[in-house]
Amino acid sequence: MNSFFGLPEKVKYCKNCLLSNQKPISINENNNSKKTKKIKMSFGKNGICSACEISEKKKKIDWKLREKKLLRILDKYRKNNNEYDCIIPGSGGKDSMYTTYMLKHKYNMNPLTVTQSPILPTKMGLKNFRSWINYCGVNNILASPNARVTAALAREAFINLLHPMQPFKFGIKTVAVKEALRRNIKLIFYGEPYSEYGSEAKNSDKKATYNFSWFTNKKEDNYIGGLKEGEIKRKYNWIKESDLRAFASLEPNEIKGKKLQVEFLGWYLKWDPQEIYYFVSKYCGFEPDYQRTEGSYGRYTGIDDKFDWLHFYCSFIKFGIGRCRQDASQEIRNGHITRDEGIMLCKKFESEGSGRFFKDCYEFMNLSEKDANKIIDNFRSPHLWRREKGKWSRLQLDY
Repeated sequence: MNSFFGLPEKVKYCKNCLLSNQKPISINENNNSKKTKKIKMSFGKNGICSACEISEKKKKIDWKLREKKLLRILDKYRKNNNEYDCIIPGSGGKDSMYTTYMLKHKYNMNPLTVTQSPILPTKMGLKNFRSWINYCGVNNILASPNARVTAALAREAFINLLHPMQPFKFGIKTVAVKEALRRNIKLIFYGEPYSEYGSEAKNSDKKATYNFSWFTNKKEDNYIGGLKEGEIKRKYNWIKESDLRAFASLEPNEIKGKKLQVEFLGWYLKWDPQEIYYFVSKYCGFEPDYQRTEGSYGRYTGIDDKFDWLHFYCSFIKFGIGRCRQDASQEIRNGHITRDEGIMLCKKFESEGSGRFFKDCYEFMNLSEKDANKIIDNFRSPHLWRREKGKWSRLQLDY
């Protein structure tokens, strides 16, 4: 039995949450080719995943000391001449709302917010985006790449990587840095560290700095949609090099000597997604989705872009880790539900495969539902999936 993406053939589940050793850590999307081997999330000798290990470490953190470190950074960059002193990337989700509110209203910074436009914004996403700007009282720059180019790249990423949201992922990892360089702003703040989800290498929680390797790359090494830039331009001869700039990493020499400081606010302040949801609902006008998110049980995470629904389903197909498993694992770590409750939720919701926006995504990528389903089935690794009597069933599902 062979596994796809270079992941372990034997599936092992965390003894504390519900994540498995199939979860890959984050990489620079411009390094993601059809042949890229994934680096799996690490597990300790006690059978606990890195996300849970970090969660346990958080219980011992002196948060007052962490906040003092934050204040020293903010004092270093704070401006008193009404100029922007930091940049906050986001789209009006709970994390970007909370980050903006805290930096502006508690710590008296003057942030500029920047947004990589969702591929297909949802009604609720647009509503929360406006609330973010209006309730927090900040200015915003919206980067909206050419939709025709985005559609072509999403299609290629779906066909080659089963990663249809990749064009948006390019933007969220680079748009803030690109704007900071244009405006000579030295400080950028994201919300929750990736390490909280097991999406960074072990021990990455020891510092708050955003990994520069996620947004820098030599031009000749760039992949977009799983293809080299030259392959994209040959296949789509109407796409110009300038069109691809919005989706490419920065070259290392573009940030050399610029002294950018890119941080996670969640490293300095205790970060509990559920509590943050309550906070931004009260103070920032954030609203949950109109209905439960298919594939999970919640209504307030990943609701900005119609492609979010397809993105999480594709993750479920490739790695056996869907939105419900990720949501439940996070709430187990934060003590909101038990592991047994998480298992029950996954059994009920995780395998839902008919997201309400799938057809919109397929139409955007110029794919029929039949062809899209064929592509999806091509990424079912034989160590995770088996087809019998016309139906797919999960293998090695031992929570």
